[in-house]
Amino acid sequence: MLGFFIVGVMAAAGVCLAVYFWLQQKVVNETLSLDDGKGYYLIACIIIGFAAAAGAFVAGQMLGYDASDNTSTMMALAILLNVMASLLALIFGLVRFHEPEQF
Repeated sequence: MLGFFIVGVMAAAGVCLAVYFWLQQKVVNETLSLDDGKGYYLIACIIIGFAAAAGAFVAGQMLGYDASDNTSTMMALAILLNVMASLLALIFGLVRFHEPEQF
């Protein structure tokens, strides 16, 4: 069950951070404006959060965590942790987005 928590949280945060670095590179290369990059990142993190929650739900059912009340509660906690990880990555990315230096 602990692995279920860790894998889900790391996957959700990892994908969100990968999208951040990709969009930040586009902003630095000036192929995307800063405001557009932040908007795309917001939408991407929301979609990734929902996808991570759905993936955790499906994986939890396949692993049989919905069979008893104790593991069912833990499966719901894992779903919430995945959404929280993607939202924390969203906060991190929105704060750290920056424009390239203008000389």
